[in-house]
Amino acid sequence: MKPARRRLGAFVAALGLHGAATARAAPTLIASQPRADAAAHELTLFVGGVDESGRSLKAASIEVLLDGQPADAAPGATPLSEWAAAAAEASATWRPPVAVGLVYLWIDGVPSGLLEGVHSFFQRLPPRTAIMPTIYGRLRQGRARLVAADVGRLDELPYLESYRPNLLDAVAMDLGDLAAEDASLKILLLVTDGRDFADPKGEGPGDFAALGRRLREAGIMPLVVSFPPRDAADAAQASTNLRDLHDAAGGFLRVLDQVDDLENTLESLGQALADLRRVQVPPPFAWRMIAAPHRVSVRVNAGGQRLSADVGVVASVGGTGGGLIAVGGALALALAAAVALVLRRRGGDDGAGDEDDLDAEGIVSAAHDLIRRGASPQRAVEELSRGRGSAAARVLVDLDPEILNDPSFPYFRTRPGRLRIKEIQDILSQKAQARPGLGTILGEVLVAAIKQQLPPEVAAETLAARVPPEETATFASMNLEDLARALREASQRQSALASPRARGVAVAIQDALRSKSTSSRGIAVAWLVRAGGPGRRGETLRLDGSRSVLGTSPACSVRLDGDPGAAPEHAEISISGGDFVVTPLGGSVSVEARPIGKRHTLSDGETIGLGTGSFVFKSARSGTAATTDGGMSMTAPRRGR
Repeated sequence: MKPARRRLGAFVAALGLHGAATARAAPTLIASQPRADAAAHELTLFVGGVDESGRSLKAASIEVLLDGQPADAAPGATPLSEWAAAAAEASATWRPPVAVGLVYLWIDGVPSGLLEGVHSFFQRLPPRTAIMPTIYGRLRQGRARLVAADVGRLDELPYLESYRPNLLDAVAMDLGDLAAEDASLKILLLVTDGRDFADPKGEGPGDFAALGRRLREAGIMPLVVSFPPRDAADAAQASTNLRDLHDAAGGFLRVLDQVDDLENTLESLGQALADLRRVQVPPPFAWRMIAAPHRVSVRVNAGGQRLSADVGVVASVGGTGGGLIAVGGALALALAAAVALVLRRRGGDDGAGDEDDLDAEGIVSAAHDLIRRGASPQRAVEELSRGRGSAAARVLVDLDPEILNDPSFPYFRTRPGRLRIKEIQDILSQKAQARPGLGTILGEVLVAAIKQQLPPEVAAETLAARVPPEETATFASMNLEDLARALREASQRQSALASPRARGVAVAIQDALRSKSTSSRGIAVAWLVRAGGPGRRGETLRLDGSRSVLGTSPACSVRLDGDPGAAPEHAEISISGGDFVVTPLGGSVSVEARPIGKRHTLSDGETIGLGTGSFVFKSARSGTAATTDGGMSMTAPRRGR
């Protein structure tokens, strides 16, 4: 059975580590993103794991849960190595479902077993397994994409400069290439002593927790093997770096006490991947009738321990088409909504319900609490989306109107509460539909950076100078999935953007734009969106220069015409210390319905009251947003872009 090639619905790859990151690793469950085969009406995923030492986890049983319920039929399971051998023999173009990013320290004095261990790791995997290698020392060096059968080519690379190795930069580069791969399971194999000197002055490490979150968001599982640094004085910081990375990303971490264990540990990890089970389960017949997202999770019983993980969401598996699906689906969804509402009103007397009901309940309750606390719509969306992916949008955008009348949620029954939930729904809907892309000039800058091998900082400066600020800010804030998609689309007009190297360059430039060491000018944009009062709702008021005065006077840069409650010079919004601040001048100002009498630092998404009008403050930034002699660019988004 061939796995489906296109992504079916949003998914969140949950590759869990159960236990704290210590010198001894804990058992780790490895599970791939589920793929649906519409022709065979089956789901396929790969499940396995590693024990504390890095050896294959011996699973007594594997259970697949579909929408929180055990699959009707017991899953079939075949070792990855056996299935891959048969698939490769049957097709010369077949590609394994695993892609591996390889990052390792390669300086004079690294343990002699490092490269031998890397060889042993990949000898256990299917020969056609894609490898994205990045070796690092003081600087990192990417290698052209390889396959497992060609891993011996890494022997040709000489040692790199050992002065202040930059681990963070190497992982970030490899992450960009690996995230763009179309593979069910993405593994990052990291072999390191844990030291990092990401600070340009070499005075401290980078943010490993932030890097770990990026790995988790990209659905990449890190397998980290660490050996002791040569300088014992660096050991504490190296350990902290890897612990922060592991706590944020999950995965497997083993800190070796003896360098002699390095080769055996890497060989064992490779065998653990080869021992993954290819699991196939037939979904319920109802899944073929209703095109709706369905959650897939797994439970593994190994050595008396039960490990579990959510592994993704699929939209549907097959379908018969026609009016039966539409009518039956509508009736089923209506019935499900009614049952969920009745169960919630009964307080859950008939049982806890499935996990989706519980998630929906939690999201609705969280939204109600945020409204009760007076959170701005933008802030509420950020809180609701954190850790939930697209679940908040699915639940709230199509929220049952009956819930707004439920006594359990009193703030939904008030007029301000209903206005705020509507604003939250609008933002979630817009975020779901937004597809940021790469403009022509931005693409040209990326192509030049690739062909001329420009340092990321230089490319970032060029981009900031040539590309409009709001487009630069959007590019800097793109997640890996959006970036990969935007590069694929832009490659239709600029072919150089189709290469894996392009992804690595783009990620490096993003990091430079976000870094405090980027342009002294910085990039910050801000604007107001009218939410109420005189004027057209949704109207955008642009803020220009480092100081914008708002009022009815012709001298004001932002006019509040038609508002009887506005003063000639009502308030000002300026930049101070890199932050946007609002200060009352001749009129009353409120932020989130609270009157302010002096300067107030604004956050993106806060609601500002000026006179009888209300406005949502919007801002975006990258680099260092500090005021210069020439002022900071505060420009509203261009219409039609």
